[in-house]
Amino acid sequence: MGAIQTISAADAAPAEPEPVSGSDASSEIALESVDRIIESAEPLRRWPDAIRSRYQETVTKRFYQEQHFLFMLGLLSCLATIAVDYLIAPSVARDGFVYRVLAVCPITLVGLYAASRRWTILTKICMTAAPSAFIAVLVVLAVNLPPENTAQYLTATPLIVGLANIVMPYTMRELVLFNAALIVTAATALVLGSPFPLVAYLDYLVLLTVVALSTLPIALRFERLRQRNFVLNLRSTMTSEKLLQANERLRALSERDPLTGLPNRRCFERVFEEMVEQRLWANTTDGKPQGRIAVLMIDLDHFKAFNDTHGHQAGDGCLRLVGHELGSLLDKAGGVAARYGGEEFVAAVYEEALGDIGRVAEEVRHRISTMLVPVGPSGKSIVTTSIGIALAPMDGEVNREDLIETADAALYNAKRAGRNRVKAIEIDSPVGACA
Repeated sequence: MGAIQTISAADAAPAEPEPVSGSDASSEIALESVDRIIESAEPLRRWPDAIRSRYQETVTKRFYQEQHFLFMLGLLSCLATIAVDYLIAPSVARDGFVYRVLAVCPITLVGLYAASRRWTILTKICMTAAPSAFIAVLVVLAVNLPPENTAQYLTATPLIVGLANIVMPYTMRELVLFNAALIVTAATALVLGSPFPLVAYLDYLVLLTVVALSTLPIALRFERLRQRNFVLNLRSTMTSEKLLQANERLRALSERDPLTGLPNRRCFERVFEEMVEQRLWANTTDGKPQGRIAVLMIDLDHFKAFNDTHGHQAGDGCLRLVGHELGSLLDKAGGVAARYGGEEFVAAVYEEALGDIGRVAEEVRHRISTMLVPVGPSGKSIVTTSIGIALAPMDGEVNREDLIETADAALYNAKRAGRNRVKAIEIDSPVGACA
């Protein structure tokens, strides 16, 4: 019969499902690296840069989440000790109130402001300075009390150091510096506020140092647990993402016709319902949906004869070409096309303006009729199509099965009228109109 026009294999090939985009975790971090960290309990310094960077981001986020609570907890604890002054040592209660308000409160307020502006260095300075000022106040008050009360006040400072080591969102290096600052502050307050030499408080300084050193391993243990929990959560997140991606790919494959690359009937049914629902919400006037929805039944004319003449491979190639044309045209029109079965296709499209559906259907018919033509003077199409359209107003109940049945009836009318043409039936309209 002569040579036949073709389009490129890339254009006619079924479209592959688009990859599902994951988060930064799955795109930058290898799951094998995470597993290695979990299995060998690698320290933070040996983690890959991407994982370590992500952990530091988590630490920074946690730091700013906790700092407000820690500042307020420290301030309330500091002010609560004013009541202790009145109960234990009323003679220093007034001075204790003034010292706390003038020394601790301003540092806390500056720290809260710095944290709200995310000034990390100033925030950490204030987080160290506030408990240091609190300890300095306690030491200054202690050295001005009778000996039995001095021991009570001084003993409270190691408790502050131990609790701070556990709750402060610091790295180990920062905790070491933090403890050193607290111990130096306590020693300086003793030198400046006590009439006795510093050696008289050697037992207290030793106790303070022992508490600081003995609680650092606990802080280190907590930090290691936080690191491990981070890695376990990261692995869980990455595994969930991969599972979701695999499920999305499986769903895409299960809803796609392998020959034409178009959606299959099941996918068409889902997309149709979504299309109707979206239009019901998006196109309303006075609370009523506007416009019309159309279902197109598209059937290739005399396709069995085409298969018998040119062979099944040519028939499959023809179906791929038709699928490519339908997908392109309906996508441009804002609709969806699917393979319904054999040489029959189905499409749905929303009518933005009167006559849009007819123009889309006629364009489909024309494109298919000019897709395969022999080289020679006859110019007669090798493949043509008949199209039946069912149109329904959106302000009524839109039933997919009724539309398909009506479109099938319109398709039968097109076949009976001579094929290679379009026929339309409006639901609830007494007369079917030709497109």
